[in-house]
Amino acid sequence: MLFKGKVNTLSKFLDFYWTIDPKSFNDKFSLNNGKEGYYFQLFRDSVDIIKDIRDTPDIWDNFSILYGEKFKTELLSLISKFYASIPNDDIHAAEIERLYLGCAKLFYELDFRNSIKTTSSDLLNDEYAVTNLKKRTSDYLASQTFSSSFNSELTQITYFLSYEIMKHLYNSEEISLFSSIDDKVVKVERCINSAIDFNREVDEKISDFDKKLDARQTKVDKLEETLKKQQSRLNFAGLSEGFHHLLIQKSSEAESLYRWLVSMGIIMVIPLICIIFGWLPDSILKENTSLNYLIKIVPFISLEIILIYFFRVILQNYKSVKAQVLQIELRRTLCQFIESYTDYSNDVKGDKETNPLEKFENLIFSGIISDSENLPSTFDGMDQITKLLTSLKGK
Repeated sequence: MLFKGKVNTLSKFLDFYWTIDPKSFNDKFSLNNGKEGYYFQLFRDSVDIIKDIRDTPDIWDNFSILYGEKFKTELLSLISKFYASIPNDDIHAAEIERLYLGCAKLFYELDFRNSIKTTSSDLLNDEYAVTNLKKRTSDYLASQTFSSSFNSELTQITYFLSYEIMKHLYNSEEISLFSSIDDKVVKVERCINSAIDFNREVDEKISDFDKKLDARQTKVDKLEETLKKQQSRLNFAGLSEGFHHLLIQKSSEAESLYRWLVSMGIIMVIPLICIIFGWLPDSILKENTSLNYLIKIVPFISLEIILIYFFRVILQNYKSVKAQVLQIELRRTLCQFIESYTDYSNDVKGDKETNPLEKFENLIFSGIISDSENLPSTFDGMDQITKLLTSLKGK
C-alpha cells in the first residue's frame, strides 16, 4: 500500500500542477527546444494519471503488480522533485519523459487488468478519457518528437506490456495451480481412494464388532435363560426343602405314635391274659357266685375299655400322620419335575393352556388333609363308659 501512504506527496504535486496551462508550463519549465506544446501535453497526461492515483490509491496499489515497490518508490521520488525544485531550473525534458513513462506503465497495466470495469477509478471507468490517452500515446510515437529512448520504451509499453503481464500471470501461483491440476487431481483421487479404503475398513471393523456383539448378546441371552432356570429351580428347591423339613417332622411324629401304638397294644393285652390265665387277686378268684366274680372284675374290664379307646385314638392319629407324610412326599415329588411339566404343557397344548401351573398350585398350596373327622373325642368315650357302669349297677 505504497501509494496510499504517500497521498500527501501526490496532493502537493497536484496543488502545483493541476491547473497548469501552456503559458504557465512554459514559465515553469524553460525547455527552449521548440517542442514545448508536445511536452506540455505529455506532462498534462501524467498529471491526470497522478490525480487518479491520489483519489483511488488502493486500486493502483492492488492492480499494479508487474512493477514492484522499487519502481513505485522511484516514481514518487521523481514526483517529489517536481514540486521541491521551485523554480524548475533542474527539471528538463528527460524528467518529463521519465514521469510520463512511469505513469504510462501503471496506466496500461491497470487498464489491462481492469477489463471488466469493476474498479472505482474515475479515470479507468471513463472510456472517453482512456481512449484519448491511448490515442495521444500513438501520436507521441508517430511524431518522432521525443528522444529515441522514450520512443523505444513507450513502444515497449504500448505493444509488449500486455505480453509481459500475461507472462507474469502465467508464472504466478494462480496459474501454476491450474498447470498442476493433473497432479492435484491425482492427489485428490488418492485421497478419495484412501478415504474409501478407510471407510471400507471402518465398515468391516464395525461389521466384525456387530458380529461379536451379536455373539455376546446370544451368550448373554443364554446365560439369562440359564439364570432364570436356576432361579426357578432354586425356588422349587426352596419349596421342596420346606416340604422336606415338614416330612422329617411328620415322620418323627409317626414314629413316636407307632411306639405308643405298640406299647398301648401290649398294655391292652395284659388284663386279658391275667383274666384268661387266672392271674387275678385271691379275693376275686375265691368268689363262689358268677355275679360276685363278674362285679369284682369290672375294674379290669373298664381298664381294658379305656385302653382300647386310647389305642384307637393313637391308631387314628398314626393313620392321619401317615396320610400327611404321603401327601408331603407327593408334593416333594411334584417339585422335582414341575418345571419340565410346564415346558411340556406349553409345547403340547400351546396357547390353549393359559396357566399350566394352576393345577400344580392348587395341589402344592392346598392344605394337608389330616382326616380327623372320624377320631372319637375324649368326652364321647367317657359317656360310653358311664352308660356301661350305670347298666351294671341297675342289675
